[in-house]
Amino acid sequence: MGRNVGILLGVALLAGGCGRRHEFVSRTPDSPSTFLIRNVRVFDAPRAALMEGILDVLVREGRIAHIGPALTASGVAEVDGRGGTLLPGLIDVHVHTGGGSGPPWHQETPDQEEDLGAYLYAGVTTVLDAANLTPAIFRLRDKVRDGKRLGPQLYAAGPMFTTPGGHPVALMRMFLPWYLRWYVVPRFTREVATPDDARRAVAALLPEHPDVLKIAVDRIPLDSPRMTPDVIAAIVAAGHAGGVRAVAHIGRSADALDAVRGGVDGLLHGVYLEEISDEAVAAVAAAHVPVAVTIAVFDTLERFLPDHPVELLPIEREIARPDTVAALSPIPDSFDRRPMDPFIRAVAAAHEVRRTNVRKLRAAGVTILAGSDSPNIGHFPGAGLHVELTKLVDAGMSPGEALRAATWDNARFLAGANADFGVILSGKRANLVLVDGDPLADITATGRIAQVFLDGVALQRHPR
Repeated sequence: MGRNVGILLGVALLAGGCGRRHEFVSRTPDSPSTFLIRNVRVFDAPRAALMEGILDVLVREGRIAHIGPALTASGVAEVDGRGGTLLPGLIDVHVHTGGGSGPPWHQETPDQEEDLGAYLYAGVTTVLDAANLTPAIFRLRDKVRDGKRLGPQLYAAGPMFTTPGGHPVALMRMFLPWYLRWYVVPRFTREVATPDDARRAVAALLPEHPDVLKIAVDRIPLDSPRMTPDVIAAIVAAGHAGGVRAVAHIGRSADALDAVRGGVDGLLHGVYLEEISDEAVAAVAAAHVPVAVTIAVFDTLERFLPDHPVELLPIEREIARPDTVAALSPIPDSFDRRPMDPFIRAVAAAHEVRRTNVRKLRAAGVTILAGSDSPNIGHFPGAGLHVELTKLVDAGMSPGEALRAATWDNARFLAGANADFGVILSGKRANLVLVDGDPLADITATGRIAQVFLDGVALQRHPR
């Protein structure tokens, strides 16, 4: 979403040097890549259900080798799952690594490496960074893929394509001082006014091998400029010609229609400011465009309203900086709410509408993806996806369906039908999360994490 001043400040400062880095995870010394996990319930992601009975899972050289009851494997290390639930590593298809969770009246320098650790701590083993400093984000992606940096499997969009002065440039001009703005705007965004501008900008970006192209169609603030349909279509077509898909940030039904008619491959945000029109639902469904609805981040923005309570899940408190949590409420009288007040009130007024829109999309057969848009104000890396899962259930999805969105469906969106992650199946990568309890009975059990495995390597988890 990019509306968080913490994100903008964090990327401007290159997300480092704060001197307060917390190491959320570390590799377990001498952790074997071949081992047997015993006594677990196993989540069958495609079916959104548990496999039958208590099972064992054999991992061999970082891959899932076998699943079954009472397996025998001589000479391998064993992990006792104690009747917990084994999930595929969670996947978040909308993050901004290096962003911050603090409100704009609270001084906080975010840390990109700390964010990467927080995602892993929370069992999020794959993420799509949906807009960030370019080309720095691609360098980070490649270091993670090469094993030079510990972090979740990282996909990256690079900059956000927007109309001149559109979102998020309008927010940057509103909140960032000039000595940061000059650096951030051209690295975080690509402002394109015409189809020719769009084609040139995409051509210049393609050598960095972006995993997707991100297009801003939404208006934040409400009176900011908006991209025209011909420019949307030009970006999408140029990306497709280069073998790269496009996703769009939307806010209203008209945005969804323009984006889908322009050929986008996914929507990062649903319609969140109004009830989605039947025409928009039909267009999204007919085009088979999946939607990451990101309910939680908009609910969190409601904290900008006076006396809105700050309620956090236990896993949020394990990750959040205590001073950041303390700063969220009350809002100081010195903070000028006027520039963003109309937008915040529009978001708050649409609280129930966002849930209605999820139900309408699902009834039409639209695939719902799971994305958090974290970090953001009061919205913490890694933990934000767990909050989003509770919101998806609140919107009418079963816990199993919400978990399928955050595993199987997200994996297929990122890597296609042959994705080697997002499911517990022989031959797939052993990105796994062992949780206490049954998240299909209580979705908050996803936050009661006993163990995280990244490519078959057990991680040591360190709460803040």
